[in-house]
Amino acid sequence: MLGSGGNMQSLYNPLQFGWSHDFLFLWSQSPISCVKGKGWKKKIKRKEETNNKSVKDEKSKVEADNENNIPINQTRSLPPAEENWKPQPQRNSTNNTAAASSAPVPAVNNSIPEKERQHIAERLLRVMCADLGALSVVNGKDFLKLAQTLVDTGARYGSFSVNEILGNMNTLALKHLPRMYNQVKVKVTCALGSNVCLGIGVTCHSQSVGPDSCYILTAYQAEGNQIKRYVLGIKDVDNRDSGEFIHQWVQNVLSEFVMSEIRTVYVTDCKVNSSAFSKVGTCLRCSACSLNSVVQSVLNKRTLQARNMHEVIELLNVTEELAGSTGIARETFGSLEESSPPPCWNSVTDSLLLVHERYEQICEFYSRAKKLNIIQNLNKHLLSNLAAILAPVKHAVIELGNERKPTLQLVLPTYVKLEKLFTSKANDAGIISKLCHLFLEALKENFKVESAHKVAMILDPQQKLRPVPPYQHEEIISKVCELIHEVRDGVEETEFEAPAKKPRQSTETTKVQEDDRLGKNEVYDYLQEPLFQVTPDLFQYWSSVSQKHIHLSKLAFWLLAVPAVGTRSECVNMCEQTLLIKRRRLLSPEDMNKVMFLKSNML
Repeated sequence: MLGSGGNMQSLYNPLQFGWSHDFLFLWSQSPISCVKGKGWKKKIKRKEETNNKSVKDEKSKVEADNENNIPINQTRSLPPAEENWKPQPQRNSTNNTAAASSAPVPAVNNSIPEKERQHIAERLLRVMCADLGALSVVNGKDFLKLAQTLVDTGARYGSFSVNEILGNMNTLALKHLPRMYNQVKVKVTCALGSNVCLGIGVTCHSQSVGPDSCYILTAYQAEGNQIKRYVLGIKDVDNRDSGEFIHQWVQNVLSEFVMSEIRTVYVTDCKVNSSAFSKVGTCLRCSACSLNSVVQSVLNKRTLQARNMHEVIELLNVTEELAGSTGIARETFGSLEESSPPPCWNSVTDSLLLVHERYEQICEFYSRAKKLNIIQNLNKHLLSNLAAILAPVKHAVIELGNERKPTLQLVLPTYVKLEKLFTSKANDAGIISKLCHLFLEALKENFKVESAHKVAMILDPQQKLRPVPPYQHEEIISKVCELIHEVRDGVEETEFEAPAKKPRQSTETTKVQEDDRLGKNEVYDYLQEPLFQVTPDLFQYWSSVSQKHIHLSKLAFWLLAVPAVGTRSECVNMCEQTLLIKRRRLLSPEDMNKVMFLKSNML
């Protein structure tokens, strides 16, 4: 408890808006803990203890006000505007509440300076961004009653109406939304513009929630030894929107944040027209979507039926039934602890893999329930063989979807591992052999390995060229040199300040040849170094050798920041909130985008 009435004055002086900052900040962290905390009870009790003290006694030493940087022992003089806060006859809170609820909301009182109003609006926006459910809460009766209680308790010179001082909470917050949005937008633009390697990764991926879906546009770049991501835009999907329309939306949004000379690698889902993106940069397909397509194309029930693989269809039906059983899911599957695959992984194999992993517990469960006939319909041999094929695929998806470290360098090694797996089992007898041949065809058709994947693999000192056969080495090295040349030219262009005389063509050709030779020598020097025996922190490694391998390190900080998978676990929640706001019409589409932008990039 604070030591004197003066402390109460410093903390609850409404014109200094400390009360509104503390209150709204605490409420945004945990409304329940705010109400139940001891601090609230002490503040209410403090009013009773200090009511009998004179105004003169209250002008004692004050503690530092963290919100306004007011040091200890500094006396405050009341500004002229504070005349409005002189002692007023105390009002009955019960009567006040009844009157406020029955009377119309009065016009906003202008006794609070605009600067204080802005600070309160910022706190409200932080509350909204922390939980968009607060959009319908901050102007509700319970919130206003809580705010009124705080004001009545903290205001040493008489209570006042929150409605009179602040007006409509939503209106106040949204009035200052453009200003705060522009502040954060400038920070994001500066961050993306300060990229030392002049290259970023951009993902444009759809996320479905029930029948609805939306696109989330995110920029990735290396900052220090970590990957930073910035959500630049969210757009609800209209089935009439073509791939070209989505591409145009992406380019319009990027033009607000990214300089035209920044080189971009796009990662998109299968719904986006990749050819349109390829015109403005390198376009890669989301690896999780690709592997999902591999599995779906083989285990599609119509395809299996056309190929007379009825036993596989029956196995999938039984495992789906078992995994969907309420008792089974609670008793055996509920305790499974495994890293979740990316949201775009929607495989039919999950039920099969769960049943295979918990087969013994399932048998025990149905034995107690005396329903063994369900287990007897399960082809255990086929289940085991199919799980041996599909488990590595799901593991690869989880590995490629890692959100905490670089993943683009894992795409080509993943392709090689799965190709070897399917090839090794294609010689087995029976239906598994047929399935593996189908998986091989689907892998080649759906899981495309691009040049950027190959170059990223070289930039991993634990892998370099080891996963690929020797006949591919020279091709990959040539691609590395080509990208080094692009990055080097980009850096030189940005450092170029004054126009110079145009050199002769022969001089230009000689310089290009010399640069290519030096770049190639740098690549070969790097490849001759011994492989790492343990998995390194890639950005830390390239930071440590940035003086030795100048061009390769710039290339690494660009490509290794590009994710292999175009979506993240948080995208589901973002899409749900976006669609909820749209359905309830809580905000206009423009304001919704700004609030989601703040939520993603400010907190």
